[in-house]
Amino acid sequence: MLQMKRNSLYSLLFIILLPHTSSYAFMSGVSPDKDGGAELSIIKGIILQGPPNISVNAGYGVLKNITDEDITLIRLTSPVFDGVQLHDMEYSDDGKAKMVHITKPLIPAGGELKLAPGDKHLMLINRRRDLKVGEIIKIMVESNKERRYMLELKVIDPRQEKSHKSDSEHHHMHSH
Repeated sequence: MLQMKRNSLYSLLFIILLPHTSSYAFMSGVSPDKDGGAELSIIKGIILQGPPNISVNAGYGVLKNITDEDITLIRLTSPVFDGVQLHDMEYSDDGKAKMVHITKPLIPAGGELKLAPGDKHLMLINRRRDLKVGEIIKIMVESNKERRYMLELKVIDPRQEKSHKSDSEHHHMHSH
């Protein structure tokens, strides 16, 4: 009986204290002063699923810095990919496009960095396993000030996204 009361007390304390813990717990082994938490986030972060025979994927969204200091990214990693890089597209006068690796991308204080097709984007290299539509892939980012941020991107099938858009456009055209 005493043991049951003690266990009930511990359970009650756990429930009471849980809401007072950090709501964006990071990774074990990262000291709290290095955890950037929500200072840097990705809005509408997506990864295109891509064909199974291709080992690279692209990621898009908007990186948002809510601090009053610039954030320079020096390392991006993911447990699902051998490498994560930020790339930009450069276009020559004759219209040819080439990808360029941005080694130290900067997100300005209070600003954003847009990642979009044909522009800056995350290049996710050497996928270690298949991606499932709807799953969340985590990307750890480290800044030049040794702060760490966790970004979450949702895997989508671009073919499904296009068919949903064309379906809604199709219905819209007939609603008049």
